[in-house]
Amino acid sequence: MLRSDRHVGFLLRANLKQNLKYSLVWIVILEMMVASGAFKMQTIMESTGKGVQDLLNMLRMPGMAGLFGAMPKGVALNSATVFAGVMMVFMVILDALYVMPLMVKNTRGQEESGLLEMVRARTVGRTAAVAAALCELVIVNVILFVLYVGTIVSLNLKGADFNGTFLFTLALIAANLMFGVFTLLIAQLASTARGANMIAYTVLGAAYLVRTVTDIENTDWTWLSPIGWAQKTNAYSDNNYWPVLLMFGVTLLLAAAAWQLAKSRDLGTGILPERAGRARAAGYLRSIPALLFRTTWGVVLGWLIGAVVAGGIFGGVLNSVGDILKTNPLYRQMMSVTQVNAANKTMVLSFLALYILLFVAFGVVAGAQVVFRLKEDEDKGYLGVIHATKQTRQTISLSYYLIGLAVSLVVFVVGILMVYYTGNASLKDPLAAEYLTRMLVAGLPAVFALVSLATLLVGWVPRLSAVFWVYMGIGLLVQMFGSLLNLPKDSGKFSPFGWLNQAPLHAVQTPWLSAMIIITVVFLILGVIGYRQRDVA
Repeated sequence: MLRSDRHVGFLLRANLKQNLKYSLVWIVILEMMVASGAFKMQTIMESTGKGVQDLLNMLRMPGMAGLFGAMPKGVALNSATVFAGVMMVFMVILDALYVMPLMVKNTRGQEESGLLEMVRARTVGRTAAVAAALCELVIVNVILFVLYVGTIVSLNLKGADFNGTFLFTLALIAANLMFGVFTLLIAQLASTARGANMIAYTVLGAAYLVRTVTDIENTDWTWLSPIGWAQKTNAYSDNNYWPVLLMFGVTLLLAAAAWQLAKSRDLGTGILPERAGRARAAGYLRSIPALLFRTTWGVVLGWLIGAVVAGGIFGGVLNSVGDILKTNPLYRQMMSVTQVNAANKTMVLSFLALYILLFVAFGVVAGAQVVFRLKEDEDKGYLGVIHATKQTRQTISLSYYLIGLAVSLVVFVVGILMVYYTGNASLKDPLAAEYLTRMLVAGLPAVFALVSLATLLVGWVPRLSAVFWVYMGIGLLVQMFGSLLNLPKDSGKFSPFGWLNQAPLHAVQTPWLSAMIIITVVFLILGVIGYRQRDVA
């Protein structure tokens, strides 16, 4: 009888070769983030002056705790403890964003493309694909473990010992394995790669939002989030190994479930039920834009729900950010009531400037997903029938591009409106409508410029779509963490994120606004021209 995992080594070698560039880029980025974070934290914490105290005060703020994680309490804060407190949540999410699409691609993605069907026609076992994906997941995490430990040990952080470094890195790897195997399970349940990715990202986002709320309100409840399990290790202070054992235990259970599902289900099918379609398509679906919108509605709805939930949570905690000065007796003695209120308002606006970055990213990712579907639908043969009709390439490409821009606009605006109105509901001194206008006017051009860059790439060189995600991700990370890592003030200017001018704290710069509008129009036109001229797969 044929073993269910027969020829797993063959699939593993093929996957490693196919994913080599993708993994190399991600591993380099992740290693650079750990090295940069550790080096900058060491530099700041060992400096003299008030910079150290300013950093610690900033990290203790509720808004910062919500974004990056709460600092450990009752322990001396040094380079090592602050590094672990700041980088744990951040690196767990980055690591997960690396392995999640990798697991879907190696399983459900190969089924959709028909590759796995051809492979399984030979003497390849039913669970070989899942086993190969698991092996690759373990291999890349072992590489990351060695790199992380070596980097942190070589930088010799003050307050760090090998036990703490080992635990910090082990917690990252355990969380990464858990999210990777969870995605592998979802790939067995969902019937499409797109659906599997959306479910996995939704769960990751929900885990982050739960951790955000609990870290602000009550850290005892952070156990409700899987991301919080890694935080609870308290590396370099308590060195608690129990959360790591919990994550490894959950990983084993998820792996067993994924293995069993792969062994029992039919190739190309999913477990989650699919809604039956209509016997006859509606007449309005003869239109390309209507057809595209109908097929992307689920993705759009998911992003809208995410924007509403995230906006509600971020807006709801603005009162905690604004009251931080009022609860400090020293500030109350030194400053008048008017000065305290003005300082509170400035602090709230500063955190809104940080939240704008997140919602710009929300809108860009949602819109770019629609734009890049043009190439994806080409590769799967969905557009073959449409190309055979009187529909021109210009009409087809513009439909994808304009709907992508519209989706990005709606997701961004909904998120900003939720932050503004829920924030005003929680604040004693509501913000004026002027600040809402500043947020929208500053953010929308950045969203459109980045989505139009996606149209340029998919029109001319769609194989470079990965470059877009790397560029956008680095631009966002540099702008969010630049001040924390003591990077130069203008280090984020290479992307639209760096030109937001901390709106709504400051007014929008008119030259930048004009430049983003021009870039959007030019890139959009070039994207249409490129799609008309290039060979269609």
